[in-house]
Amino acid sequence: MSIDKFREKLIKNLKVKESSFHPVCKLDDKSNYKPYYKIERDGTIFERIFLDIPDVSIREYIICLHYLRYYVKVFLKEQVGVNIISRDDPWDFKIELSTGEKFNIEITSIAEDADLFEKFKREERLILKSVEEEIPFHELEKLNRLFPNSEITELISTHKENGVTKKDMVSNPYIDHNQNLFLSSRTYELEPLKNLIREAIDSKEKKKHTEKDETILIIDNRTLNYELSDLNLASESLSEFYYNSSFREVWFYTGYCSDLDGNNAEYSFAPLKVTKNQLTILEKSKDEIPPDKDGVMYL
Repeated sequence: MSIDKFREKLIKNLKVKESSFHPVCKLDDKSNYKPYYKIERDGTIFERIFLDIPDVSIREYIICLHYLRYYVKVFLKEQVGVNIISRDDPWDFKIELSTGEKFNIEITSIAEDADLFEKFKREERLILKSVEEEIPFHELEKLNRLFPNSEITELISTHKENGVTKKDMVSNPYIDHNQNLFLSSRTYELEPLKNLIREAIDSKEKKKHTEKDETILIIDNRTLNYELSDLNLASESLSEFYYNSSFREVWFYTGYCSDLDGNNAEYSFAPLKVTKNQLTILEKSKDEIPPDKDGVMYL
């Protein structure tokens, strides 16, 4: 059963609540998303939709495109040309606009804990390799350690008996296994979201790269258990910390779905630190597009 059909059947038969971090759009024609279901002790099920881009480099590129689209739409309000001058030198992206403006974009991810982040990375590794007809033998062994399977264990033993070396290419038994259903347990003692945000910003502050005052820091929200209320509480506690940051801007990004060119997408940006001009524009926008009960404006 595909993920889309499983999700449709689950929602139809069970009472599923949406996380406050949830897309507004219908997902029928959307791509590169993955639903997660959080089952609470009382049986309540919460659905969380994740932007699902296994390749980190491509994911960062898409987030960069989403920010540029948001920046132009909300703050510049005019068509501009965009040029990516450099990549990972030293910031993730150096951008030049046709207006002459130049700035950097740096992206960092957060998740509840190292275990959950590792879980996502393992799942992404399996999905990424599931499109390849052949993989190196050492990769087959690695995937089987991450996701043990008795049949594949026997296959590995056969390869070894036949003298297959670590670097030899072998048929990929995981081909087309990109619709897996992953299960895991969760901890009920969550660290406050403000700690994760502070650590993410601090880690980038410690870097000796120049031009922090010309750099937009984007925190890629890959958490499962936090809600908008947690972000609001974090911002109340960290407002002075945000203000004193060396970065020009700091944004809390949550991606839900997107084509690989950044189009046909839904995502959200929550401002943690913005320029005075941006703050003025955002305040005026509240009159034009009244925020909902959670403080969210839908553009």
